Amino acid sequence: MRTYLSPEEVQQIIAVAENLQERLILRLLWATGIRVSELVALTADSIDPHKDVLTIRHLKSQEGRYRQVPVLAAVAAELREYIKTTGIKGRVFPYHRQWIYDVVKQVAERAGFSGRCILNPDTNRRHFVSPHKLRDALGVAWLKKRGDMQGQKTAQVMLGHKNFNTTARYFKLGMTEVQEMYQTVFGDEGKPEHTPSG
Repeated sequence: MRTYLSPEEVQQIIAVAENLQERLILRLLWATGIRVSELVALTADSIDPHKDVLTIRHLKSQEGRYRQVPVLAAVAAELREYIKTTGIKGRVFPYHRQWIYDVVKQVAERAGFSGRCILNPDTNRRHFVSPHKLRDALGVAWLKKRGDMQGQKTAQVMLGHKNFNTTARYFKLGMTEVQEMYQTVFGDEGKPEHTPSG
């Protein structure tokens, strides 16, 4: 059973979105690592009109902190178009968090990811595809591409983690990766010796 969604699986889910709103919700969750509470708090002025940058308000912070994150040009263009077409002036998605959870779960089910199809190896509990699983997918993909110090620090900024230990939990390794590293460490030492028969 999978422990996180791969980028390819995320794209399979996005591909079956039935309208711009669904696609935009999924793409923003994936392409920015935004929390669902931050997504429903986005306003029309959260997207920079000239640069592909999103300003996200830290809802967990008491000090009213913000972070800016890059967003794919195509997603930024879709977001601007959605805001323009709908005439939204305030919140982009004026819904409750549960509504966003339901949208993500329904679209994932249409893509074939039904039921509790993701296993949390730490708790041994199974989960539905949710907004947080798209955020997890970004964190894991980011650190798989760039697990060095700079990659770790940029992932921390992107995901809005105050503490690096929170970011570090995205270092999720499957048995394939463990075996590859094991082979790298031991090389030929672990291979059985050839002994002539007889």
